Amino acid sequence: MGLDSIFALFGFSEGDNKDLKKMKDDLEVYKETPHFRVGMFVKIIMNGNVFKKQVVSFFSKSNPELDLKGMDEAGEYMMYSRAYFWIQECKLRNKEWKLALQNVSSENLLCAVKLSINYFESTEEFEKCAHLKKIQDFVEKSLVK
Repeated sequence: MGLDSIFALFGFSEGDNKDLKKMKDDLEVYKETPHFRVGMFVKIIMNGNVFKKQVVSFFSKSNPELDLKGMDEAGEYMMYSRAYFWIQECKLRNKEWKLALQNVSSENLLCAVKLSINYFESTEEFEKCAHLKKIQDFVEKSLVK
């Protein structure tokens, strides 16, 4: 479903509507904010595990001879790599990033960070682990308050 169709549900006509164009532009700007990026990171990790399990279950029922271990590993790689994309630019010295982490700070964020660290340790991507560990420490301090 395209953005035009979604906005049409709320009474915005498709085409040259200035309000619709402004909302699309605002949405593109919002996608670059730390708040959106942190939210996407959490969403991909938390929903990705459920989705991965559903896909593996579906394919295992349709073809029992399929290499499920390989499929599971590929799914994990895609999920964690894509999630890391959203948080890789996190700079804890930046006020916007700090604020985003505090606003989204929750057990889900902490869980997503810990799961990611665990995954990247297993693939020996220690630079990513170090980056995520700094975020983990910051989030844990934010949750205590």
